[in-house]
Amino acid sequence: MPTRALALPYNISMIAHLRGTVLAKHPNQAIVETHGVGYDVAISVPTFSEMPAAGAEVALHIHTHVREDALSLYGFLRLAENSFRKNCSR
Repeated sequence: MPTRALALPYNISMIAHLRGTVLAKHPNQAIVETHGVGYDVAISVPTFSEMPAAGAEVALHIHTHVREDALSLYGFLRLAENSFRKNCSR
């Protein structure tokens, strides 16, 4: 029996949300640990400014960008900032 691809009206992201403990943060990068895995997340300056200090819990909206040679995570505290970034990259 042949299989048919499921057509969805929206883009599916591999990782769309991340909640965990901030291990480190810099103006363009944060390391967030979730269940023993540390995720290296690229962040914007506004997200950096509002992100809690290392040791605190954070929840980020994530845009997963997959390329042939890399899988990159971009994190945003506000969903609107993530939507803006997605529209600018088209």
